[in-house]
Amino acid sequence: MYKCVDESGKVHYTDTPGPGCKESAIKPSPPISGEVRSRPENLNAEDAAFRRRQAERATQEAKETGERKAFEQRCARLRQEHALLSGGRRIVRYDAKGERVYMDDEVRAQRAAQLEHELRGCP
Repeated sequence: MYKCVDESGKVHYTDTPGPGCKESAIKPSPPISGEVRSRPENLNAEDAAFRRRQAERATQEAKETGERKAFEQRCARLRQEHALLSGGRRIVRYDAKGERVYMDDEVRAQRAAQLEHELRGCP
């Protein structure tokens, strides 16, 4: 480290000597890692790598957000169907001919049990 005094008498510290600078007893603190490394010459490559890591992280976060949203939507549909089956109303479906087909109690109980099993994985 160098202690420099300019024309107006202000003191500045720097790591490169200049006019009016003397070597100082102040030593810079070592880096946290304990390694003293020189600055990389190719800052563009380092910047490109940083931007690539940022883009990868953003892509991963978007993917996780999309998966979480799809999971939440699936759980909401399962809850809605379970609430419909748990109610006392009869469930009606229409066949290919357009005729009403009522869900019998056994099929209804099986589907309700299946939904309860699937809903265990939902928050």
